[in-house]
Amino acid sequence: MGLADLHVLIPVLAAAGEKSKTAFYIAGGVLAAWAVIVSLVGVTRPGFPFGPPGELAVIAVSVLLVALTITMAVVTASKPPKTNEAQAKSPALPIPPPPGVQPASGAQAPPGAQPPPSGGAPALTLAADPSGQLAFDKKSLTAKAGAVKIDFTNDSPVPHNVTIQQGSKNVTATATVSQSKTSVTAQLKPGTYTFFCSVDAHRQAGMVGTLTVG
Repeated sequence: MGLADLHVLIPVLAAAGEKSKTAFYIAGGVLAAWAVIVSLVGVTRPGFPFGPPGELAVIAVSVLLVALTITMAVVTASKPPKTNEAQAKSPALPIPPPPGVQPASGAQAPPGAQPPPSGGAPALTLAADPSGQLAFDKKSLTAKAGAVKIDFTNDSPVPHNVTIQQGSKNVTATATVSQSKTSVTAQLKPGTYTFFCSVDAHRQAGMVGTLTVG
């Protein structure tokens, strides 16, 4: 076997080694056979390997065979097990949501689960006098406890807002607008509240009313 043959054989066996360990066994067998042949020739023929050129040839072939065997060992050992591939390809089973958690959109709810409440109380509507007079169109509003939304319309050029107050504490307020609309939502407990415009002295001028939450 010449050096040129070994150079050609290495990539072929490496490619085969990626599929099985046969190439590793072949490379190991060739290396062992080479060692036996060198030993026998060295014993039976005095003067072997016949000068410096022969020594270089023996050393080169030995190094190539050792490198080939090591390469096959590395290539065949790096192949991932098929069981891991099967586990990676198998689909994961769905995990049911814990009790009390609503499933995502498109999923079926577990038997006996109650759907979440839909909809809600309509928003309260309030408007300022469109002519610019300091007055609201309502003096009283009524809402259920919870999230209370107020839609405020001010078509006049005079700036106004709606401020909600309970006792002396301001709970929430809309933005101050003119010739525009705005809204505000607040969590309100049962009780009596006051709504008014906090701009300048508009409250004192009559822009005030009562909000009853029950």
